[in-house]
Amino acid sequence: MKRLFIIFILINIFGFETICQSRWNNSYHNEISAPANRVIEHYDHGYLLTGRVYHNHPRYNWLIKTDINGNILWEKTIGEGINSLQLWGMEMNDNKEIYLSGFTTIEDPYGFSDPMLIKLNKCGEKEWCRIFPTPDHTDYGYDLCTTPDGGCAMILTITGLDYFNDRVCLTKFAGNGDFLWKQCYNSPDTVAMGNEECFDVILTPDNGFLLTGWCYYSNPGDTASWACPYYIKTDQDGNLEWETIAGFIPDTIGGQGWNTIIGPNSNFYYSSISHYYRDRTNAPAILKMDLQGNIVGSYDIAAPDEVGILYESKFINDSSLICSAGWGSNNSAVPKAVIIDTLGSVVNDQFLLDNTFMSVVRTTFDGKFLFYTQDYIEAENMFENYLFKLNPQLQSDTIYTKSYTYDSLCPYQIVSDTIVQDSCGLIVGMEELKPEKEEERNGILIYPNPAQNRFNISILSAIGNEFTNSSYITEIFDIYGRKVKEIKIPKGKNEIEVDVNGWRKGLYLVRVRIGQSFVGCEKVVVN
Repeated sequence: MKRLFIIFILINIFGFETICQSRWNNSYHNEISAPANRVIEHYDHGYLLTGRVYHNHPRYNWLIKTDINGNILWEKTIGEGINSLQLWGMEMNDNKEIYLSGFTTIEDPYGFSDPMLIKLNKCGEKEWCRIFPTPDHTDYGYDLCTTPDGGCAMILTITGLDYFNDRVCLTKFAGNGDFLWKQCYNSPDTVAMGNEECFDVILTPDNGFLLTGWCYYSNPGDTASWACPYYIKTDQDGNLEWETIAGFIPDTIGGQGWNTIIGPNSNFYYSSISHYYRDRTNAPAILKMDLQGNIVGSYDIAAPDEVGILYESKFINDSSLICSAGWGSNNSAVPKAVIIDTLGSVVNDQFLLDNTFMSVVRTTFDGKFLFYTQDYIEAENMFENYLFKLNPQLQSDTIYTKSYTYDSLCPYQIVSDTIVQDSCGLIVGMEELKPEKEEERNGILIYPNPAQNRFNISILSAIGNEFTNSSYITEIFDIYGRKVKEIKIPKGKNEIEVDVNGWRKGLYLVRVRIGQSFVGCEKVVVN
């Protein structure tokens, strides 16, 4: 029945002649509910796709490698079948290694999700993974982008203990898995702005980062807050350079930002948005900014009486973009493949499916377009995914007959197996717990480190309590700066043992003082 449904749609889209010529369209895991996620072109012109196994609290995700015609070469099942896991971003670096971002509940006994990053080598094997454990609430890992040094940057959200702070953060990792930094962006304008979220990040021409999302903002005179496209620009170390709220006077462009790309000449940003008008609903639009975040213009791509969304765009050449968009009447946005110019004028458009879900769009080495989407089959309570490859005329592409060599960078044949999100390094935000002066760190020694059941603190400083009437005070803080333990070291002793049985895994800060003078400060990892 599903096959007949697909054939019926394809006949309506591309005509009977198209079906008879072996045209390009694929679907995967039709036997289960398998929502789509991301697709990229691999280095050998095959494709990598991710998706979920079932749509609510999935225990497994999948990574499929296909040939140039979409036929499966191998598949990785990601997950251990117990804890929830959801992939979000997927990118390939210049070394042809793959990063996957998302979130998982594997480190939280109460089932709250934590941001997660996985790196795969050229053979599709897990090289390392990292998780940001934050207790007692759910937080997420969203989009990522790779960097010229082989590492990557990933968006984190709601990673602070206070839900109203640290809503949007960015973290950077080196290619070997070293945690380099984490920066959070909490606007000082907390009265007028709130509920900010970012889902998309790109590398900027100066090797900084641009984050795209939306916030709620209220200009003077507004009686309510309005959803507005929201942008954060950082330098290469994650330091905030500027933020742009499209709804801020004088622009007052309401709506949501979905995806941003850099123009061919690297002098403008083009953002796919839902343009919200206060007297009606969203319109699909392209928003243009200069490199300093100044809004140049916003251009609706549909007629004024039609509503919808422009979800994602990629440049085809200097003057045109291929887009995933949808618009229609009566609050019904019908998804399409659309070619527009830089002022939002529609050059060509083509329906994909009779559904309500937007597609991920990618351009290929041969000037074609990939559209990866999904549909919900209500009668069966399941999702089906669809991968289309279109030619420049937005017709279904023909099947390639040329032979390609796949996975040549792996010295052996890649097999289908399982990748588990376990044995991951646990990353905690320690910036606010660092001592003010580096010299405060040299007065103590902690061993073993990492620790499992216990660790020892040995005091090395020349300041000794045998010369005073005071005791050493040892203070241990968790990742949020909360003091979890305080120990007095009696006069005449310079070493103690700390029992950590039952402590949560992660990073802690140990600080030793005598009176108000710091003796030493050091980190310890509890496994």
